[in-house]
Amino acid sequence: MIVALLGTAALVLVGWLLRGAIPARGALLTVVPAAILGGLVALLVRAVGLLPASPEAWQDAAYHLFGISFLAIGLTPPGDARIRKGAVWMGVGQWATFSLQAAVGGLVALAYGSLHVGFGFLAPMGLNEGPGQAVSIGKLWEADYGFANAVSIGATIASVGFLIAYLGGLLAVRRHPVGTRHIAAGYGLTRSTIVMSLGIVAGYTIIYLTVFYGLGAVDQGLTDLVLGVLFFFCLLIGMGVRRLLEIRGTSINGSETRRVILWSVDGLTVAILGSLTWGAISTVFWPLVTVIVAAVVATIIVLLVAGRWLDRWRRERSLALFGTVTGTAASGLALLALVDPELESPVAAELGAMVIVSAPVVLGGIALATAAASGAIAEWIATVVFAGIGVLSVAVLWFVVPRVAE
Repeated sequence: MIVALLGTAALVLVGWLLRGAIPARGALLTVVPAAILGGLVALLVRAVGLLPASPEAWQDAAYHLFGISFLAIGLTPPGDARIRKGAVWMGVGQWATFSLQAAVGGLVALAYGSLHVGFGFLAPMGLNEGPGQAVSIGKLWEADYGFANAVSIGATIASVGFLIAYLGGLLAVRRHPVGTRHIAAGYGLTRSTIVMSLGIVAGYTIIYLTVFYGLGAVDQGLTDLVLGVLFFFCLLIGMGVRRLLEIRGTSINGSETRRVILWSVDGLTVAILGSLTWGAISTVFWPLVTVIVAAVVATIIVLLVAGRWLDRWRRERSLALFGTVTGTAASGLALLALVDPELESPVAAELGAMVIVSAPVVLGGIALATAAASGAIAEWIATVVFAGIGVLSVAVLWFVVPRVAE
């Protein structure tokens, strides 16, 4: 993983050099961040087999950078912003997108007729939950339920989802440019900023090692669960430390913690794109394309409809959720940085807090999909249930969100 982290840093620098060297001809080039340029270089180098370290090492690098970013978000003074409404909107929005991705995936699989019953239900595993969940569930379904190439199919859905997330984000920003972040503003190095970044990295390292070794000695299953949402615990710990310091009369410089967030987001963007691989999918190519397109269309419809019930931060919240439910929360944070370059809105914190709202339905959806893949529940019944949950979730958004204060 050290090699992947060093490669990430080098490619972020390459991205900045390319950003300065490429003439800004046309609206799209003016909004492509340096991190995405560096990530595309990583993707190309990976495709020809020259990128050092394994895809898993680059995923680990992205994982740790993501945790560091949320620890910094928790430490950042929020000003007058609250995170309640956005967290509810994005959390319930994930209910709707997860369920409808599964429903349309199930419909496509039923239409083709010759596919494994779990085929369509891999859509939310790869898009909504990301490569880790897709591979984990794929291994289970492949080993226990006879779903051939489930790991490759799930990983491919996740990889395509990341590309859709970033492409969709760039196209959205192209329609409403906000200007690009300058090196001086985003990457300005001062002694106090370096000290702050080292302190945050050290704090994250302590948190991670405490969970990995301390909790691991007690219950490995619980350890894996906590590590899966470690970014959320980092957010809570950061908020708690900031509150304790405020009680003691010590304030944190928000501009310094925001720089750490920006560095981390740029790094995880490069690391995510550098980790993408493509599985053996030739035998199910067209069903796979159909499932992905249908799931993404359903996701976009949900966001367009649900966005009408937001009074503030509509574009920021919509892009953050789109990036999350087509990639991971890390890509959601990266897309947020496209429209909120200094991360001054409360949306980054809302993105971390939404897991409290989304977890029950998402976990239930994973259980339902697994039951269908195992044959315990008929494929058409699971599809109908997912569709019902999706429609009900949109109704909850319509009824609840306008009544929640910002």
